[in-house]
Amino acid sequence: MSGRRISIPVQIRFADVDMARHVHNAVYLHWFEAARMALLQEFIPPAHDWRSEGLILARNEVDYRMPVHLNDKIEAEAWCGTIGNKSFDLNYAIRRVGGEKPGLCAEGRSVMVCFDYSHERSFAVPGRWRLALEQLMPQ
Repeated sequence: MSGRRISIPVQIRFADVDMARHVHNAVYLHWFEAARMALLQEFIPPAHDWRSEGLILARNEVDYRMPVHLNDKIEAEAWCGTIGNKSFDLNYAIRRVGGEKPGLCAEGRSVMVCFDYSHERSFAVPGRWRLALEQLMPQ
């Protein structure tokens, strides 16, 4: 059984498609970012001071499963994988919905480090963030 996942529709732009007629590999990181921002907006208010309680994207991973094409309908999902003392992992899935070949197109993971830009140092995952992220973890 899984915890709650954040899912957003993704619009594929003509510029996302390369000469091989499928979405270029770097575009998936943009889609992960959009899902990540939707996830973070679940518990971080719009007026949040990112300089004092910020995040550093320390690592990105992508595993490509099947190509995405211009006219595909896709969604990006995000959820929390693990929570450490000063960092947490977010997991992602890019899924084709409907059409002839629905299914998983890519999976990914990012490591997010809590960082105070004003003092240039990492800090422990805030308690309110931890509680929200726990709700977005597999059970």
